[in-house]
Amino acid sequence: MKILQALIHASSLQKLHELENYSLDLVRSSAKQITEADYSVSGILSEEQLELLKKEGYTLEIELDATDIPAERLQEIYHGNRMESDQGTASADFTADSIRGGYMTVDEIDNTLLQLSRNNPGLVSLITLPNRTWEGRTCRAVKLSAAPQQARIKPAILITGNVHAREWGGSDICINLLTKLVQAYTSRQPIQYGNKSFAYEQIKQALDSVDLIIFPEVNPDGKIYSQENHQKHHSFRDEEAGNGFWWRKNRRPDENGNPMGVDLNRNFDFLWGSTIGTSADKNSLIYLGPAPFSEPESQNIKYLLDTYPQIRFYVDIHSFGEKIMYNWGDDNNQTTDPNQNFKNQQFNGIRGASGKSPQTIKDSYKEYITPQDEKLERELGNRMNAALQAVRGKSYKVEESARLYYTSGTTQDYAYSRHLTDPSKPKIYSYTFEFGQAFVPPYEEMRLIIADLSSALTELTYAVSQINALEPVRTGN
Repeated sequence: MKILQALIHASSLQKLHELENYSLDLVRSSAKQITEADYSVSGILSEEQLELLKKEGYTLEIELDATDIPAERLQEIYHGNRMESDQGTASADFTADSIRGGYMTVDEIDNTLLQLSRNNPGLVSLITLPNRTWEGRTCRAVKLSAAPQQARIKPAILITGNVHAREWGGSDICINLLTKLVQAYTSRQPIQYGNKSFAYEQIKQALDSVDLIIFPEVNPDGKIYSQENHQKHHSFRDEEAGNGFWWRKNRRPDENGNPMGVDLNRNFDFLWGSTIGTSADKNSLIYLGPAPFSEPESQNIKYLLDTYPQIRFYVDIHSFGEKIMYNWGDDNNQTTDPNQNFKNQQFNGIRGASGKSPQTIKDSYKEYITPQDEKLERELGNRMNAALQAVRGKSYKVEESARLYYTSGTTQDYAYSRHLTDPSKPKIYSYTFEFGQAFVPPYEEMRLIIADLSSALTELTYAVSQINALEPVRTGN
């Protein structure tokens, strides 16, 4: 059976939203308005789904034949451990590694974190997360913290990868960033990402002023399933959609012990259960789970946010769409009416209401964000994009998450909303990166993407070190 990546064209915004009725594997972050009568979104479709959409009045462009991609990407997985030097830094440059090197496995990522922490005890500390996955795996993060002699507690940036199983490259980006920063700081050398360079003085200022908490492999069960079950393909039947290589969710079992999975990026306690961009159907790719934080993987991210209150910025790395997105995701932003906010139940059923006409959506509700916060998030997003673009000329689109598709229960909006639901919690400015033009790009392209995003995240760290307007860190680890 053929699997196709196709661009789906809809004649109206309402028609675009009606695609949710077909249990499709849509790349919602790729949605765009081309004209007043042309909206598009990418999807991973079977031939049967393709024909159905044509009958329903949609126009389709085949972007690529994805049938053989699982087998091709399997050949680009590296089975080994590239962290073999005495200093605990990468023995191979992850951005310049041979094409035979390829994507990291869960085991290599875990070994890398262990080895970096063992060999750099004054710089890298291991965080063993408390919640084992459904398949019994222990998850780990690391804290990169320099200048421990400083009395003050530094602000921190949390970076997560591989919330979605098939988005393998998120982990590789996290590991590359970590190894590059450790190498540069310990050797007092600059960092070069393509045509973008960071002087050692910039790296030192960044790491002396800002801590990084990096959680590269949020969903190890799902990633292992995606990397080891490539022979399985999409099916038009809902209960089989997304099997194997294309698996998106975690591996939560159903009542019979069969893995059904939960979309971890719909499982956070932000408008959970609102039906905005999510589904209560266990077979859906965007199944929200039985309760907010029902999953050990989402609990682990919450644990980091709770345990390290110095976190002031959060970046969640996904694919694909070539976007840097900031809050909000449940509806479009506005900065003038604080009454229109996610806590106000008066607007339940109105916010993010994709079934309404475009004019009704535009006029009925928009999510409030302060002008200052929106300005800061947009400016830092643009600054990250400038650093990304300097690597090789690639540019990402910087925009709020809610454009044509709305979401709820996401990492990004939950992190930012915490200070609004509980004023004792710090404000966390949050971003989602959607890298590349495929869920799992060819590794030759992925190496370039790794450099792009590592540059952007290094720039964010340096930028945060220059910000004096953050609220003081009161407590921390």
